[in-house]
Amino acid sequence: MGTPASDIKSPSEAVNKSETQSVVTLLEPTGAHEKAGSIKTNDWKLSGRVEELHRRDVESGFKGRQLGVTWQNLSVEVVSADAAVSENVFSQFNILEKIKESRHKPALKTILDNSHGCVKPGEMLLVLGRPGSGCTTLLKMLANRRAGYSSCTGNVQYGSMNDKEAEQYRGQIVMNTEEELFFPTLTVGQTMDFATRLKVPFKLPNGVDSSQQSQKERKQFLLESMGIEHTNDTKVGNEFVRGVSGGERKRVSIIETLATNASVFCWDNSTRGLDASSALDYTKAVRALTDTLGIASIVTLYQAGNGIYNLFDKVLVLDGGKQIYYGPTKDAQPFMEDLGFICGNGANVADYLTGVTVPTEREIRDGYENSFPRNATMVLAEYEKSQIQERMAAESDYPNTAQAKAWTEEFKQAVAEEKHKRLPASSSFTTSFPQQVTACITRQYQIIWGDKATFLIKQISTLVQALISGSLFYNAPNNSGGLFIKSGALFFALLYNSLMAMSEVTDSFSGRPVLIKHKQFAYFHPAAFCIAQIAADIPVILFQVSIFSIVLYFMVGLTATASAFFTFWIIVVATTMCMTAMFRGIGAAFSTFDGASKVSGFLVSALIMYTGYMITKPEMHPWFVWIYWIDPLAYGFSALLSNEFHGKTIPCIGPNLVPNGATYTDPLYQSCAGVGGAVQGHVTLTGDQYLGSLSYSYSTMWRNFGIVWAWWFFFVVITIVATTKWRAASDSGPSLLIPRESTKEFKAVQVDEEAQVRKETPAGSSSGTVVENDNVDEELIRNTSVFTWKNLS
Repeated sequence: MGTPASDIKSPSEAVNKSETQSVVTLLEPTGAHEKAGSIKTNDWKLSGRVEELHRRDVESGFKGRQLGVTWQNLSVEVVSADAAVSENVFSQFNILEKIKESRHKPALKTILDNSHGCVKPGEMLLVLGRPGSGCTTLLKMLANRRAGYSSCTGNVQYGSMNDKEAEQYRGQIVMNTEEELFFPTLTVGQTMDFATRLKVPFKLPNGVDSSQQSQKERKQFLLESMGIEHTNDTKVGNEFVRGVSGGERKRVSIIETLATNASVFCWDNSTRGLDASSALDYTKAVRALTDTLGIASIVTLYQAGNGIYNLFDKVLVLDGGKQIYYGPTKDAQPFMEDLGFICGNGANVADYLTGVTVPTEREIRDGYENSFPRNATMVLAEYEKSQIQERMAAESDYPNTAQAKAWTEEFKQAVAEEKHKRLPASSSFTTSFPQQVTACITRQYQIIWGDKATFLIKQISTLVQALISGSLFYNAPNNSGGLFIKSGALFFALLYNSLMAMSEVTDSFSGRPVLIKHKQFAYFHPAAFCIAQIAADIPVILFQVSIFSIVLYFMVGLTATASAFFTFWIIVVATTMCMTAMFRGIGAAFSTFDGASKVSGFLVSALIMYTGYMITKPEMHPWFVWIYWIDPLAYGFSALLSNEFHGKTIPCIGPNLVPNGATYTDPLYQSCAGVGGAVQGHVTLTGDQYLGSLSYSYSTMWRNFGIVWAWWFFFVVITIVATTKWRAASDSGPSLLIPRESTKEFKAVQVDEEAQVRKETPAGSSSGTVVENDNVDEELIRNTSVFTWKNLS
């Protein structure tokens, strides 16, 4: 039964035992009880293994990490739908409307109203409620994820810590959401390698010789705990990439959360997609881990059978944000039955509890037709008068007890001992920064290799484009007629690789949900991920640029010396790295792909236009020449031209000679014309003269090369800063926005709906309550069509 109040040690015993309590390093959540408590179910296949590892860690001298969570008067408000407005171009400049709206606060909607509860170490709480009742919101509050809400009032304490202090331990208070967020091209084994590798403690238990052994042991246990060890070499997959089944992917999500070694787990409908047997096995596993390790588990389930329901210590029922019941699971059904609600023989108790306020689902006992509570407010009023409420309210003082304070101090010491010694005391990570970078680099290469088709297609397309562009500028002449052709080839070398880099904007959003999840799990610092991306860029870009450069350079007939070629190659590499970092920074700086794609598209157009090829620098308009000075492509293009034309003697031919014609063949009477840098009376010009006409100089080539790298560093810093501030989509406020031009119509619909509700609600019933109607079935629109099939094979 977890840790009931009668089993809790006295404060003095807690302090005396604190040095001998330990934690299972394998799952590392808390130090648990010195002796495994009475497990509510002991038929989970790995219960004995958990206890064995627990005993090993007790002998190794690990401190306990029991924490628990208590909350009081917790209320949450969000912006109402009619106040969540999306502006358009013209509405942003409507000054009168802005002034009018500034006088009124936006309408708010309460989605969680005055909730309270306490989950002590070793206890499991089941949160029940229909969709939209506030179950997920409650779990987010208990997981200390408060972003995206307009107002959060009340008090949440973890052990004896408040929510501000607990932010330092975000990796110890985690939440598993409904979505399965993974990199689909990674295998299950690679996914779990990454998760367990970043949670290996600095201090290892007895009998474990290395961190690699600890990591492999934990990974194998987690895979076996959910029965998916056979999927180790199978891709996780998603809707587009073939991989494991939906149920197996859900179990991967569960064990990845368990790998965090947290002390407080919040599970948001984690059985979605699982069959009944797997859902029961999952709950048994959480029950056994909770009992043995003393963690606190809060679970929301929309379909919980009686076998699952009976495994929980407490149940909390929400209806429209109101907490209509909170107490022991064994007392919930009798409490509701005393109010007049009938629970049929063999009925699902969880569904029964959530249906007591739904007229179409509840059944009323004879004699209670006129006295039963008809809505959530009335049920809550009955609960507040019950003895169950009095007993549960007494638990609110748990954070102030000597036992809670002693466990919290021991928790802090255990977390400090687990962290790498190079980490600062305030860090929430477990492994050192170099270890984080190494793990992230390994994963980046695994992601690339897992999607070999995309990588090969990209390289093949690069080869094809190089052949096409090389044939377009094939064998450019080494005279005045070839100046513009060679310049075009050099410009295209920068253009193609820059456009290829634009894919970073899309990639930034495809993997962002996974990275945000890992940030919340305190796996790694965002800077480690950014450095890993750069490390993964290097071989890919080197290979891509090498293919393109070798083909284009020699087909065009550019300077055939090793120094000139490798200078060309390194400049293109630097510019490609810079543009890749720029587009990655743009993607990281925006919260939506729509905004990032618009900015990146506009920016690349401006940068290409002011590179110096389409509009030469001397011909740029003074108002816009500043774009040239902040354009990395311009510095790269200048360096490429300097490398190609420096020290060359370029003869003028054809239309570039005056006078020009069949009878004018004596160069003594001809002169170059129409070529930048040409000197009167000469039929040739030097490459440096041509460069000077474009405001370029060979002396600035390596300076420009350095400036390109300076821009690269600037974009990398922007990416790191922006990545650090990433938040989940649900943490960014309302996801449904009403267009400004539709607000009047939307509000009119809302008012009309409210008027109909008031009209249909009879006097004496609570506002917003749906009135029961014995003839409700007769009011339904019946479908009389017949569905048939024949000879189906």
